Amino acid sequence: MAKTKTITIECPKCREAFEIKGYDTINASLGEALKEKLIKTELFRHTCPACGEDISAPYSLKYQDMEKEYMVILDMGDIDTAAMAEEVLEMFPNYRIRIVKDVMDLLEKIHIFESNLNDKIITYLDHKIYEDVSAKLRAENSPIALDKVLFGSFEFQKKKVVFGALNNAGKQIFIDTPFADYKALANSPRLAPCFKEKEGEYAIDKAWAEALA
Repeated sequence: MAKTKTITIECPKCREAFEIKGYDTINASLGEALKEKLIKTELFRHTCPACGEDISAPYSLKYQDMEKEYMVILDMGDIDTAAMAEEVLEMFPNYRIRIVKDVMDLLEKIHIFESNLNDKIITYLDHKIYEDVSAKLRAENSPIALDKVLFGSFEFQKKKVVFGALNNAGKQIFIDTPFADYKALANSPRLAPCFKEKEGEYAIDKAWAEALA
């Protein structure tokens, strides 16, 4: 059974404080129902008992996949991630550890690992696509501005990786990248060493990708 915790949140509408049940760890190998609630972002949705407002209230937790041997730590700013990562590796020395700061990045990591792809390569592609598409939009004087590019899916039969671009217009923007580009990066003499696992390198995000560009 998943270990739970009690969290106090405040309704942004009526300012009423109330308690919710949260989870320390979501184990994908043992709790399929909780995993589905997380993927659908239902895990963080609550209703204020005072005014009925629907609230999204993410909290820090760990997502573990025992079969694929990885753990993603969602840090909402109230946990010691270094100590937590060390504790995880003492128990599971072969695990890949990732630390993320928001729910969208958590879900992206899960989708990447479930597609058996290297998240470092995908994160690098996230950044390159963001930069390329943003430059194109600016050149066209488009009112659309990208907020973030995230991995969408890996279509094996079509040999392509699909990315989604979140933007200020709320439009659905998808970018297809040939899987050959992914493989080219994996074999790049300059970048391939950067895509290997390194001790203590757990925050694979935009800042990490920018440092490689």
